[in-house]
Amino acid sequence: MNAIYFALFFYRIFAFFIFTEDVLGIKRHGKSFVSIISCIFFAGFEVFAFLNFRFDLIFSISDSGKYSPAPFYNIIYVCAAFYIVFSFACIIYYHKKITRSALLALCSFNCSLLIGYIARIAFPMFLVMNLFSLLAIILIFISFENPIMYLAGKANAFNIKAFYAVFAELDENDSPLVLGFVINNYNELREVYSAKQMDRGISLVCQYFAKKYPKLLRFYLHDGRFVLIGRDNSQSETLKNEIAMRFKNSWTAGKDVDIFLEPKFVQIAPDVSFKTPEKIAKAVLSGLKEVEKLDKIGITINRETLITIEENILIKRAVERAVETNKVEMFLQPLMSTQNYKLVGAEALARIRDAGGNLIPPGKFIPIAEKNGRISVLGEQMFEQACKFIHDYDTESMGLSWINVNLSPIQFLRPDLNERFTAILEKYGVSAEKIHLEITEESMIDYALLKKQIQIMQGSGFQFVLDDYGSGYSNVSRLKRCPFVNIKLDMELVREYFKDLDTLLPAVVQALKQMKFTITAEGVESLEMVEAMKKIGCDYLQGFYFSKPLPADEFAKTYGNQ
Repeated sequence: MNAIYFALFFYRIFAFFIFTEDVLGIKRHGKSFVSIISCIFFAGFEVFAFLNFRFDLIFSISDSGKYSPAPFYNIIYVCAAFYIVFSFACIIYYHKKITRSALLALCSFNCSLLIGYIARIAFPMFLVMNLFSLLAIILIFISFENPIMYLAGKANAFNIKAFYAVFAELDENDSPLVLGFVINNYNELREVYSAKQMDRGISLVCQYFAKKYPKLLRFYLHDGRFVLIGRDNSQSETLKNEIAMRFKNSWTAGKDVDIFLEPKFVQIAPDVSFKTPEKIAKAVLSGLKEVEKLDKIGITINRETLITIEENILIKRAVERAVETNKVEMFLQPLMSTQNYKLVGAEALARIRDAGGNLIPPGKFIPIAEKNGRISVLGEQMFEQACKFIHDYDTESMGLSWINVNLSPIQFLRPDLNERFTAILEKYGVSAEKIHLEITEESMIDYALLKKQIQIMQGSGFQFVLDDYGSGYSNVSRLKRCPFVNIKLDMELVREYFKDLDTLLPAVVQALKQMKFTITAEGVESLEMVEAMKKIGCDYLQGFYFSKPLPADEFAKTYGNQ
């Protein structure tokens, strides 16, 4: 009985370690060095326990029934110390793979075990270890196993945490049915029907699925997004058609209240392998966001989709690495005067490299930087690099009067933007007139905020340029009230005009010039485009015809010898 007790004693601490390993996502089944080491030691401890049937290794019992420790009794403390130290080592090494709440929970229950084993050593005559083990189990239950944590409120379905937990259990041999759908125009419908009625409608949808498809797992991922998971992927198309048919009828959310909802679907292609289920889970969530913006009833996630997601993950890491280490590179593209085709200004463009040293297209990393909140830091680093360039080089001999620096809409919202930028100007002894701040039409949606921020920064000497005119919300009459020094025509607008020489763009340019704006044409790629943009009245030209964006030092060498 004592030998079995010690065998279970060793197994208990090993089981706690295995749980820690599982939460941290460490590979098991012989694929992980950590798992192999832990299993080898566990086997060794168990051998000691069961050898005690024949040899008195851990304890001994005399013929009279007296119990006493044997020479290897302290192996129980070695076992405890090994797995607790090993657990904390793994937590420290893999902590970035889990959330803060999971990290806190792992540390808490392992600390409980540590305190218990210290108490066991200090007071060997009292069996207090069970109390601390029970406390650790309670902490595990509250943090990881509590069913309330996995329910989506009143929706009668599981939540996003449960969604990820289910996907974590899948492997490459599985081929589950995964069908997601989102209520089209969900936020607008909440305003039309009221939040209370829409919540009732969502509850009715979940109740319908519970009754109609009891064998499917139901998930409600907020904002009108649902996912159904089953075992047979071959039924996906049939299920989608049945759901679409049901949604053609109304949902009765109250007395005389009929809610009409339209679903848009996201499904997994049959040939997709679940070798990386976490990526597929993220692909489903991304698909539910994207399908709302599309003019079609649904999208299918295939291998190409997963490749794109993997690429975005690598780009996200590259962005974070570049911003954290201040490795964002500044490239400069010249702005040429239409009077003499000489350099007059330049636009600072951010560039980031991947792990292999290759440049990542800005169209790929800028949206990611905006989503993960890094765009403000990135923009500030670009502003500082532009100031440093003006400080370090003789820009007057180049003919460089100013450098345009882009401001993202998110960065433009910062109330302390003026203070941060003026501090950088003072650091390098650069005049604010040397930096033109480019904002896009997206920033003009809230005109009151736009005007307030521009007025504050104009007080410090900054001048503003409207970038990508013709691609967003602004119009000529609205620009009357905006204190821009320059309007940059969107490159697509320039290209479209060059394809079809109508009178619209020349009329717009002349109207802007009458309002005292200077005009820059972007995307100029040929002599014919240069002449056409000059003819309609543009003041400055920017594009590959003159130069592609150049690294700052190369730009200085190229134009410093003029």
